[in-house]
Amino acid sequence: MEIEAELLPPKVLVVDANVRHCLLYRMEMEAQGYEVVCAHNGHDALQQLQQRRFDVAVVDVILPDISGIDLTEQISTTRRRPKGRRLPIIINTAYPYPQQQARRWSADAFILKSSNLDELMGKITSFLRRKRRRN
Repeated sequence: MEIEAELLPPKVLVVDANVRHCLLYRMEMEAQGYEVVCAHNGHDALQQLQQRRFDVAVVDVILPDISGIDLTEQISTTRRRPKGRRLPIIINTAYPYPQQQARRWSADAFILKSSNLDELMGKITSFLRRKRRRN
């Protein structure tokens, strides 16, 4: 079963209220071979997490129903994976919060939004490499 999972494209959950941002992320990530699911609020994100397994979550801080900060805390405490591993979460926002704040928010990384997705894609790739090494 683990071997089959490695053959599937990596799954990324993008949580962003802005439909255009989700479309941009989806186009870029799918071009890199990722499967992308967009959720436009925290409730939808939690539903998606109940329905399928993701390799990485990219979460904006500003969401219409719950803050992305609260969402990351909920995800990190309730979405444990096999062998105690948890879902890597990247905070991706337009607001320049201090980097150390991301750790207090139960996030694994903090990236400022940009139309250039190189930094975000690099961080996703880094998390996926770590996952492959552990498996």
